[in-house]
Amino acid sequence: MRRGFFFFYAVLVHMFAVVGVVLVGGFFAVRFHLTDVKGMIDPKTAEYDKAVLGIETEKSASASDPADTDSGSSGELDRKLADLSRARRVRAENICSIAVVGRYAPVNAKGIASVMTSTGSDVLVAKMLLAAKLRLEGGGHRDPFQECRTASVSTMDESALNSAFDSASGANLFPWMNDEEWAAIRSAIVKDKDSIERAATVSGVEPRLLVSCAIVEQVRLFHSQRELFKKVFEPLKILGNANKISLGVMGVKEATAIATEEHLADRSSPYYLGAGLEHVLDYPRGADVATVRYKRLTEDGDHYYSYLYGGLYLRQMLSQWEHVGYDIKYRPEIATTLFNVGFPQSKPNADPKVGGSGIRVGDAEYSFGSLGYEFYYSGELLDAFPYVTNADNR
Repeated sequence: MRRGFFFFYAVLVHMFAVVGVVLVGGFFAVRFHLTDVKGMIDPKTAEYDKAVLGIETEKSASASDPADTDSGSSGELDRKLADLSRARRVRAENICSIAVVGRYAPVNAKGIASVMTSTGSDVLVAKMLLAAKLRLEGGGHRDPFQECRTASVSTMDESALNSAFDSASGANLFPWMNDEEWAAIRSAIVKDKDSIERAATVSGVEPRLLVSCAIVEQVRLFHSQRELFKKVFEPLKILGNANKISLGVMGVKEATAIATEEHLADRSSPYYLGAGLEHVLDYPRGADVATVRYKRLTEDGDHYYSYLYGGLYLRQMLSQWEHVGYDIKYRPEIATTLFNVGFPQSKPNADPKVGGSGIRVGDAEYSFGSLGYEFYYSGELLDAFPYVTNADNR
């Protein structure tokens, strides 16, 4: 009997010792950023860079104002006429490319055509087309857009294009948007529209960009927890809260939330956002900060704070890059990659890489950044989260 007691006691001591080692190990792993995502570099990152560079060179042509062509010197007039001609060529090529997309996915062509009509932005349309082109070319279609780069480009106008796809339906060009997980995420994100817009306004982040980060986090969560999705998320049409390391609907780690709070108050930090946001995450006097923070990030009923922490965290990195001359707020593939890999990996440079965590959806492997790009430029959820169009993204 006594031997049995000592045996049980020894087992119990060893169990507590193992638990203690695990907890201490977990603490130091988080403390020294060992749990931070290193991620992968997306195999298409060079294609994103090349295509984005080409799109940027068209901005001046797309921005040309025909009304200005009646003033100035003869040389200036010739230059503006050349720009106008170039802008017309870009528009014609975009229309042709939308028609090509329509051969494979009419519903996507309808969305891109709608954006062209509502915004008049050839640069924005070109970015949407890039997402479609990368998907089509990755699907084994060998350069289906070659015909649109020839001198004999189609002269179909916007009216005819919109008429052609007005009643389009069917599968989305992006396969992961055709499954039941996406349907549940889509519905739940729309429910959170007010909270998302409030958080985006306070943090100074474009709502659609914040949504891109949230959606990829949810795609990863839903596909890694299939049974929970079937039993809870899908029937209730709600977003999933991540685990105890990555918290809430945005998957923000506690250490990241603490760092975000600290950067708000640290005027010497490269992530400092200005006096207007220093106190936006302040706690009530006498509050148990750790408990309140955890509740903020994991609240089931109202996800406002989860989105706010996510928005501020993202804005801090965007601001860090902008301060040294790199504006990436209209490069969702880079912004969502940074959201995933975190502060330690946010190193502003002229050649940023698309990547982040690998996410398996069905038989396909995606990077966090590539999924962020695909959603942002997919045309999905435009009624709730439209594109921002201005001098930088028109």
